[in-house]
Amino acid sequence: MNAITTVDETRQAVASLNNQLATRADQFKMVLPVHISPEQFQRTIITAVQSDVELLKADRQSLLLACMKAAQDGLLPDKREAALVIFSTRVKQGSQWVSVKQVQYMPMVYGLRKKILQSGEISSIETNVVYRAEMESGRFIYEAGTEAVLRHRPDLMLSEEDSTDDNIIAAYSVAVMKDGSKSFEVMRRAEINKVRQVSQTGALGRTKYNSSDPIPPKGPWVDWFAEMARKTVMRRHSKTLPMSGDLIDVEGRDEELTARSVAAALAAEEAEPARLIEPTREEAALAEGADPATGELPRDEVDEEAVRAADREGLAEMDGQGGSDEQPASADDDATPEDHPARAVAAELTQRLESAEILGDVLNVESEFAKQRDVIPDDVAADVDVAITTAKARFKKGAK
Repeated sequence: MNAITTVDETRQAVASLNNQLATRADQFKMVLPVHISPEQFQRTIITAVQSDVELLKADRQSLLLACMKAAQDGLLPDKREAALVIFSTRVKQGSQWVSVKQVQYMPMVYGLRKKILQSGEISSIETNVVYRAEMESGRFIYEAGTEAVLRHRPDLMLSEEDSTDDNIIAAYSVAVMKDGSKSFEVMRRAEINKVRQVSQTGALGRTKYNSSDPIPPKGPWVDWFAEMARKTVMRRHSKTLPMSGDLIDVEGRDEELTARSVAAALAAEEAEPARLIEPTREEAALAEGADPATGELPRDEVDEEAVRAADREGLAEMDGQGGSDEQPASADDDATPEDHPARAVAAELTQRLESAEILGDVLNVESEFAKQRDVIPDDVAADVDVAITTAKARFKKGAK
């Protein structure tokens, strides 16, 4: 997208994004929890891009993917529950490597807490960081083992020098269950730094591509290190805590399946369907090595009789009359209904529906089927329709 320099251009870009979100309303509805409507989610996204127009300059597909991931987790990208963050990524276009701005979805501490508390099994969850001076003065005590202990008396009188990000030595998360039992997670600074090093912008010691020039870290790990440390330990803790069933993907799968479900849902609109018709003469000739400019095969490979037949067929198409009483045979003329190539494709789609692990897989198959339905016999198409309806019903039932 070109740089947006005027209010009118920004307004047009926002309107374009709004239309793209509207066309995906059904997909958002399938993954959003019941308490968030697609309209509310869409308004939140528009507000986010209006407050940060740089998002409109980023790769649009990555922005839509980030929004879908937020919907899958049931979090609003309002910079409180979650945020849409821009990263620069190098991608290869042709023979050149170029830098592309892409958007990623990042859940915030409040968003993670929301997911955990809505499980109904946890009454409270808190996170905090520990400063070196607090550790040295005995205000922080942590013991692991059969009788694990975690006590922290934050020092509210810490000096500005002692409370810098460099002096954070640990972060912890404590959850209190409804039955009164407690669970906690502690991460040392070294463990937190390992997570930071995975960040595209916050990692330390990175250098420019094909160069030894250093890339200074930036982004949330630099601006809000304490917040990122708290989020990191809560995220690790959350893997052992119950979460609200309607705020995670329909089968409670791990992040890899969630990402695949989202990618499948978005890719469904772009997927290229399997081809059911024979290639044209031009395509077949090019596949056999014909000259792209003239369409002629190399002389030693030319079948003169085939050329004359093709010429007669071409003249017949021009004057609307058959060049002979015999029409060129279609690849399907000799096939029985049972041998129709569409049946093989339908069988493959049905098999994918039956083995689908996530709703995104079903959406992907449905989109592919819609793009080639016109060339599939009605009786075969009806069978695939039934399979799609059955698969959707299976996932909707599992989400309740």
